[in-house]
Amino acid sequence: MGSPNCTCRIAPCPPQRRTFDLPLAPRGTAFQTGVWRALAEIPFGETCSYGDLARAIGRPAASRAVGAANGRNPIAIILPCHRVIGASGELTGYGGGLPMKRWLLDHERACVQPALPGLCDAPAAPGAVRR
Repeated sequence: MGSPNCTCRIAPCPPQRRTFDLPLAPRGTAFQTGVWRALAEIPFGETCSYGDLARAIGRPAASRAVGAANGRNPIAIILPCHRVIGASGELTGYGGGLPMKRWLLDHERACVQPALPGLCDAPAAPGAVRR
């Protein structure tokens, strides 16, 4: 359990950093850009399945194609492909590796629920320098 004097290893998440409003035009097929637009709509701290995303873009049988488009996402984090999980709730592929995907999801959940006990005991991001 964290002490009151601990230095949290999870950076705070100011509300203005929970979404990105940037004029971006990533290049891809019409299907890919549709998936990427839908990614931007997944709320901070929440997840959806590949099937949910396929249904959201009007292609309910295209969950595998959604996964492939996710894998071609040219601006991860800004287009939060880490928020897409398997239908069973399991974490599946992520270009930064599954430990990083887990960390990003845990970090976002901690930001929307900042009073979690033991927050300061949360592990640092994979590859992060501990202070």
